[in-house]
Amino acid sequence: MTLTSNRTLLVDSGFFIALFEPRDQHHKAACEKRDRLKSSSFVVPWPILYETINTRFVRRPKTIVQFESLLRTHNTVLLDDSSYRRGVYKNVLAPAKTQRNAMSLVDAVLYAILDDTNVRINAMLTFNFRDFGPICRKQGIELL
Repeated sequence: MTLTSNRTLLVDSGFFIALFEPRDQHHKAACEKRDRLKSSSFVVPWPILYETINTRFVRRPKTIVQFESLLRTHNTVLLDDSSYRRGVYKNVLAPAKTQRNAMSLVDAVLYAILDDTNVRINAMLTFNFRDFGPICRKQGIELL
């Protein structure tokens, strides 16, 4: 599948981590999907940066340079997630206490962004199809 230059991707931190971490279980799949990043713009909410640029990641300068280059090469929008935080925080706690439909706070913020019709996202790169599949189908967002 070839993406057009007007495609906007939401890229999950799991994809970025797998792409840059050879020991990750999804590394091979991430490398195979890397071409899908070409000719696309990225929407990167701040929680994705927090999860991706973790302690292990920052201890590898070459990886940081490659990640920064990837973000700069593409028309990347760093999305402020503050308008989503309070609502999802409350919605994460109750299910987490019962372990029914529990979702991390970062994933809940991404879910809210995907559900927001004011944010234009055409496709999402993730390995978390279970959590993001339903909202992507509802919004007509392609899962890659």
